[in-house]
Amino acid sequence: MHGLLLAASMQAYRARYWRPVEKRTSAPDAAQSNVLATLLFGNRDTRFGREHGFHDIDGPKRFRERVPVQDYEQLRPYIDEQRRTGNPSLTKEPPLFYAQTSGSTGLPKYIPITQTMLAFHKQEQALFSYLQYRACPAAFAGKAWGIMGASVEGHLDSGHVVGSVSGHLYRSLPGAIQRRFVVPPEVSSIADYELKYLVILRLALNEPSITYIGSPNPSTFLRLIDILNERRETLLHGLATGTFESLEQLEPRLRQIVETRLQPRPELAARLSSEKLLSFANVWPNIRLLTTWTGGSCGISLGQLRSKLPASAVVMELGYQSTEFRGSVALCAETAGGLPPLTHHFFEFVEQSEWDAGRPTFRLLGELEIARRYYVLVTTASGLYRYFMNDLVEVTDFFNATPLLRFVQKGRGVTSLTGEKLYESQAIEGVCRAAARCGVEPTFFVMVADEIASAYCLFVEPARYPPPDAPLLAADVDRTLGELNLEYHGKRQSGRLKALDVIWLKPGTAEAYKLACVRAGQREGQFKPIVLQYRKDLAFSFHACALA
Repeated sequence: MHGLLLAASMQAYRARYWRPVEKRTSAPDAAQSNVLATLLFGNRDTRFGREHGFHDIDGPKRFRERVPVQDYEQLRPYIDEQRRTGNPSLTKEPPLFYAQTSGSTGLPKYIPITQTMLAFHKQEQALFSYLQYRACPAAFAGKAWGIMGASVEGHLDSGHVVGSVSGHLYRSLPGAIQRRFVVPPEVSSIADYELKYLVILRLALNEPSITYIGSPNPSTFLRLIDILNERRETLLHGLATGTFESLEQLEPRLRQIVETRLQPRPELAARLSSEKLLSFANVWPNIRLLTTWTGGSCGISLGQLRSKLPASAVVMELGYQSTEFRGSVALCAETAGGLPPLTHHFFEFVEQSEWDAGRPTFRLLGELEIARRYYVLVTTASGLYRYFMNDLVEVTDFFNATPLLRFVQKGRGVTSLTGEKLYESQAIEGVCRAAARCGVEPTFFVMVADEIASAYCLFVEPARYPPPDAPLLAADVDRTLGELNLEYHGKRQSGRLKALDVIWLKPGTAEAYKLACVRAGQREGQFKPIVLQYRKDLAFSFHACALA
């Protein structure tokens, strides 16, 4: 009966969410023009709309002429004014809540989530649910293990809620679907990461019939397996007896929610105790689908995670998405590209080489070419107008006339190994602050994001030799970056991002690096070292210049 009801529900999802989008993929730019017209008409009487002449913009070309490319700091005054006064500075609709992410200046970015924007998120999630079911019906036969954010993470000085979109989406799901999830949403509010992960693991151990797992970053599941093996004796004892040793550390309401879900499973505990090493394959052998990010540096973690999954499990890309918006929805499993929600957001693209050279040509969805890489600009119902994401995407294929997009990496000046989105300005400030406290005067430094190690390595050429204690500087830089970037702090606290390392460089390394870059084609007079880089992008071996 459950299978029949689920199949009927998914057919309804197909008719309501998939078919209308599918029809519009044959003429993406027509669909996009309608989206832009709707967004501009609805917000024409906002302060931003009046200042930029929304009332008579008649298409994408005039939109570009009237509205310059925006970043968050340019929009921050409008967001803050609307938040504090209630006046429609950026959107006619008042925000329901704000989603928080790190900003380039060290101040958090608060992305307004309006009623329309939340509705778009719900529709996109419903569409993705159908596409996941279509790709792997067996994943919906058992329990679901999802990792999500909290719907309420705090409050602003204006009284507005700060929370995650994923938390709000979970709370809006029908009760029948919520009961499939092994981790209730209240668990996401636990501030102590070690305790949160123990609760998640204890609840998941209680459900051997899990068929679906999902988290934005695969490193989360790698960390959970590490903790499971580190604390296996305690966790398996709790599984056998139906208890949880950390129960008293939870606040009363959450304690009651967790306790009601615990059951003694001595036979399962005995079986798992005989395993030399616990993994998803031997603890939850029925997993059929993992939904997660597969692009960028997440591909490294995913490669490690695959070896711990059951052989029959398939992987489905979660899609190009961020705090600001959802940029793609995967159509099937084991493919990297996804369909952009072309009926919700207005997209613009600039080819990577053109943007980096300062000669941008703005393109619409229907003007993109396969295998090309583009920077993304987006206009949304949250009041982000021609908003530069600093994200690089690649066109992997086409569905009808609409390109499928794959996230490649953050653009210049930003790195992200586990979702921390570290800015070059933060790296410079963090190193300079810590170096001053540790009595180090660097003549040159570069911070390298190591995708394989899931950690940052700071290479420093000091002004004086011998240099001081490297671990001391490393700990100070690590701590300072956490102060400047809340997501860096969170990823370090959870263990998904490993501790930063410092390596001292031999005298003359900076000059040798400069000469190597000049030989590679950079103009000597315009040479400017990139302080923050990915390891895969390095064309110079700093390790070879390390001080013995």
